[in-house]
Amino acid sequence: MKRIRGLALLGLLSCAAAGATDGGRDTTAARAAGGAATRLAPPAPPPDATPAPVTRAAIFKNGYGFVFRRVEVRGGETVRIDGAPRAVLGTLWAYPVAGDVSVRGFRAVEGKGTEERDCAALPDLLRSSVGKRIRLSRTTEQGVETHVGTLDRVLGDDLFLLRTECPAAGDPACAPGGLLAFAAGQFDTVVFLDDPPVECSAEIDRTQLVIDVGGRGAGTIEYTALEQGLRWVPEYRVERLDGDKVRITLQGALVNDAVDLVDAEVDLVVGVPHYAMTGTLSPLVLEATLQGVVASSYAPRPGAWSNREWNSNVVQTQMVMPYDQGSWGGAAEVEADLGGVDAAEADELNLYRVEHVTLAKGERSLVRVFSVEVPVEDIYKWDVAGMEADAVATLQQAAAGDPAAIERVAQQRVWHHLRIQNRSDQAWTTGPAVYFADGKVVAQDRITYTPAGAAVDVRLTMATDLLVQWDDIEDRRDRAAKQIDGVWWDLVTAHGELSIRSHLDRAVELVVVRRMIGTISGPSDGGTVHAEPGGGAGGWSPYLAWSSRSASDAYLYYDWGTTRANSPTWCEWRLTLRPNAEKRLTYQFRYYTR
Repeated sequence: MKRIRGLALLGLLSCAAAGATDGGRDTTAARAAGGAATRLAPPAPPPDATPAPVTRAAIFKNGYGFVFRRVEVRGGETVRIDGAPRAVLGTLWAYPVAGDVSVRGFRAVEGKGTEERDCAALPDLLRSSVGKRIRLSRTTEQGVETHVGTLDRVLGDDLFLLRTECPAAGDPACAPGGLLAFAAGQFDTVVFLDDPPVECSAEIDRTQLVIDVGGRGAGTIEYTALEQGLRWVPEYRVERLDGDKVRITLQGALVNDAVDLVDAEVDLVVGVPHYAMTGTLSPLVLEATLQGVVASSYAPRPGAWSNREWNSNVVQTQMVMPYDQGSWGGAAEVEADLGGVDAAEADELNLYRVEHVTLAKGERSLVRVFSVEVPVEDIYKWDVAGMEADAVATLQQAAAGDPAAIERVAQQRVWHHLRIQNRSDQAWTTGPAVYFADGKVVAQDRITYTPAGAAVDVRLTMATDLLVQWDDIEDRRDRAAKQIDGVWWDLVTAHGELSIRSHLDRAVELVVVRRMIGTISGPSDGGTVHAEPGGGAGGWSPYLAWSSRSASDAYLYYDWGTTRANSPTWCEWRLTLRPNAEKRLTYQFRYYTR
């Protein structure tokens, strides 16, 4: 962990001739270095900085987090705090939380400070070895040149002064106590005669926050900011227990690239609230140049308004609210979770609090969130989507070695699933899940968002002992049956059959789902038909369905023309398949095509 030792505001440093402190002696070594050696006046002591530790943080899954810091103050005084958060525009706020105090002003100033870090380079070692003896050696045309002495002081990033010692035999070119100016790269060898430091002090650019405190007496001020660099990733372990139960354990992987956390309260938040200014820094974040701030504020994003347009009063008073493509709400933006004891809710967000978290900037850790035992059911699931012609084309692509087609073919097979009932009092968030049975890792899938009281299916392995067959047969085609916007559509009436043959010696619970863009009717064996919203003439449906087109994802949006004339439907059968038995499921369907 980096430890900040002090901070001095940038000021003017005065110089004095080395002869003023060395009896007016102008040494040969100093002349060879290019002139009289000088001594820098010590810098002014830094203003006292008041500590403002991080007391709590609310960490989101998208790489941002709210960081809360507290500082003890007294009314009528000015408080200086080392460091300034890299706050998102509009999220840096300071407010009193205890005592009769108020915040009268809040500003940031540039400064210099030092920090301790590992000695990774020779200049760092030399800067941290002032007052220690070293030996410098290099090979010249005249032979080996060696200088021994005490490192006197640092003149710049890579310029140092060595107070030389003369060898006992005497050297006419050596002046005892002379000052040799050198750079680390000028010598072949640098030997530390005294033990060098393990950690090195390095000067860095720092920022101080200055808070003008109003009121009287003692009090506490808290300030908070939304900062990038904090993230948590949910990870599940699903462990099979005796009987029809599993143990669900959720842990959070914490990623901290923002700020040191010491004994802090951490709220793991599920759900991503809308923050319009992410990517734009607050003006109080002092950058090396103004250009960086301007670029972050005005750079346009594809498909979205830039922050200049959002923040322009002139534009906003002359135009209606624009539609920002890709930013409209949906289930993914308001998914809630975190299950477990002591979980809390904040509007549409759920969170789980973890106490006493210590995690330095740059570190990662795993924290336990909850563990709960819930009922489980073994089911076998066959999900069929699209038309038979699509499946034939996909099989041809898979036979040619197309990886995406091979994956789509695999998903059309029967899979063994765990249907897990969420009997806890909290929702489960989306995250990877590893399944263990008898102490062995069996599979990995995802647990998708599951409200309390609902169920989630976790896919395990392909059921190779359940063989399936799928047939669609066209019965009738009515030409030009419907006209939409001057385009004629044919009406196709057909029927289908799904066949499942079991080669298992035990009965299994089977779920069969048939999806299509069209209307399913008359299913056998108690199948239930469901209609998706949208679609039909004049409508559009973002229905995900099977496609033979090349893509990395198994499901794609159907084209606009198909959903223009048809509404998506799906039929589900739930049945028990006896050992070594075969089951045939039938249905009728119709759809419009061009």
